[in-house]
Amino acid sequence: MAYNRGDSKNIIVGAASLFIHAPGPITDPESSVAMPAFANAESYRETLSASGNEAWRNVGFTQNGMTLTITPDFGEVEVDQLLDSAKIFKQGMEVMLNTTFAEATLENLLYAIAASTNNLNGGLDADDTKTTLPDSYSGVRLDSTNDNYHGGTRDGSGTASSAGAERKGVNVASGTANPEGAMTGPGAQYPPAAALSDGLDVLEITAGELGECPVERALCAVGPGTGACEVGDEIERIYVAFRALSMDAVTVSVSRDSASTFDANFRLLPANNGSYGRIIDRTFQATGPTRGVAATSFVKKED
Repeated sequence: MAYNRGDSKNIIVGAASLFIHAPGPITDPESSVAMPAFANAESYRETLSASGNEAWRNVGFTQNGMTLTITPDFGEVEVDQLLDSAKIFKQGMEVMLNTTFAEATLENLLYAIAASTNNLNGGLDADDTKTTLPDSYSGVRLDSTNDNYHGGTRDGSGTASSAGAERKGVNVASGTANPEGAMTGPGAQYPPAAALSDGLDVLEITAGELGECPVERALCAVGPGTGACEVGDEIERIYVAFRALSMDAVTVSVSRDSASTFDANFRLLPANNGSYGRIIDRTFQATGPTRGVAATSFVKKED
């Protein structure tokens, strides 16, 4: 085989779109249905954003890219007859995923500090089921004057139902704390009834309790991949982390000459099958079947 300097098609340049699985981690990748199947003629970022996949939340703009760091830990065996180690063995592993959230929403701050969804607006979603995060937060908050503040009609038309008119964690009619994820302060209810006419999003910064389990979530990033981009073809690389825990310090700053950002450093943990996640190169066409990876890659195979 003749010498070849290299192949420029294998050089990756470009940003990735980061999604977070709000309900929690994927502990069993082989049986979990949390990862939607690939769709023909569609980028996976569009699949994760489609109706029915609301559990996956796009963090929006990021800065400084995304960095995946894999750090193995090796032990050494030294013997008298050698000046160097006679044998090394793998004794540990650490995988980190780092990025910076450029959209300073309360939702992104909740992800960055690994807080529970109960700490943001009482943790109730649009259907008050606590199964996913609420529809909108500080960055994309709906106007409270259109009868569609965190509930009611999702498109902003019509009059919200009595259930939809409830602020998260607060009963609008009486101004008393909602028993579901109640947010109260010493000697007074919070938010106060006088402020109920204003659009409020509240993130409680809590210390937690002894024995409290850390909040883990799954991550998925979709970015450019390698390969020949033929006419009609699109290429992408998908990074999936089954269990991610943000455990480093997070600084919230306000500056007149720089944007407020949240540094998110996620420690990845192995799932039940020992896998931290997957990296998938995928080619799909504008028309016709998906190429490269079967659409059932994330779905459990039936016996």
